[in-house]
Amino acid sequence: MEKKVKSRNVLDKLSSESREKFLKLGKIETRKKGDVLFIEREKIEHMYIILEGYVSLYRNSKYGDERVIFICTDGEIVNEVCLQDNKTSIAARALSDLRLLKIYVKDLDNFFENDYEAFKIVYNSLAHKLRRLYRQTGNSNGTFPIEKRLAARIWKLARDYGKDIDSGRKIKFEVTVTLLASMVGAKRETVSRIISKMKKEKLIKHDKGVLIVTDMDTLKTIV
Repeated sequence: MEKKVKSRNVLDKLSSESREKFLKLGKIETRKKGDVLFIEREKIEHMYIILEGYVSLYRNSKYGDERVIFICTDGEIVNEVCLQDNKTSIAARALSDLRLLKIYVKDLDNFFENDYEAFKIVYNSLAHKLRRLYRQTGNSNGTFPIEKRLAARIWKLARDYGKDIDSGRKIKFEVTVTLLASMVGAKRETVSRIISKMKKEKLIKHDKGVLIVTDMDTLKTIV
């Protein structure tokens, strides 16, 4: 298995003193799988940090189709842009049951005035998202074959959000054909056909939203 990707867990990067103060700033909120945390251009005055679970960040096209931009998990900030603008530029939905830390921006402003290192960690989280977006933009244009885009996305999902089991590497949240299609910007029927081919080639197993990559090495060669 590939070496573990560098952690994006903001809470782990804070000093123990800063983390304790940071956690006391907010309150714990729970959400159910499928809940929408916020929609595009919604006015919100708080920042969400995931304590447990998975969130998809997506935008809607002018035709009403969803395009998933990022997936976030434990310790990641969902909406760093709230520090600059209280209107969201993206929408967020729970991919699993969630535990969130909800902190109001006005409280964060006071906290960051006295803890520059914590501010820098949160700022770096936003910068990292921007770099990821640049990479995805380069890989999602129409000249990059859909088979390669899909293989790359599945491989990265398994690497970043998977766990090793006897039959391969299982992604820890439900992965539907619809979700995959919204990630690569393709029609559901096209993605379904490619998934069927991957299953026949024994690269993956996919049934009722459970996605297991059975051959990470071979799948990576397609990318």
